[in-house]
Amino acid sequence: MLWHMVIQMPMLVLGGWLAMGAIRNTAVPAAMAAWNRYGLTGFIAAQAVTAYWMLPLAIDRAVVLPAADGAKLVTLLACGALLRHSVDRAPAVLQLFFIGYAVPMMIWLGLYFASVDLRLCNAYSLESQIRAGQGLAVLALGLGTLWLVQLLRRGMGFARNRP
Repeated sequence: MLWHMVIQMPMLVLGGWLAMGAIRNTAVPAAMAAWNRYGLTGFIAAQAVTAYWMLPLAIDRAVVLPAADGAKLVTLLACGALLRHSVDRAPAVLQLFFIGYAVPMMIWLGLYFASVDLRLCNAYSLESQIRAGQGLAVLALGLGTLWLVQLLRRGMGFARNRP
């Protein structure tokens, strides 16, 4: 479970993030701009994808059903691409709104996985669930810190709007 939630899934999102960065100066991001104004649509879609893949039922399905695992791969890569496009377009206040929701959600879920004495995923042991929960909480703190550092590097940008 640690491998699945703390390593594989974030790597898929990172892959989508990097792929969007690689095609940054092509027609694809420009075409996305019409429906992802200020990054709002992309943030909402990425939030829905990540929330779904944090559910124990979804993780179980991805382990035992190849179609669900394929859907996981595609949706998490798309999630990373949408996040990159949204972060590039969104003002800091909008980023704070979504990051301020996602990071506490991941921390809470990680602490819940680490502290509950019931096995939530049928495909993984309780010990694996505890380690995954701890890793998820650490990952969330790291992602929140990384976002804050990049925001401070850009000079906050609270008044910046990029359509």
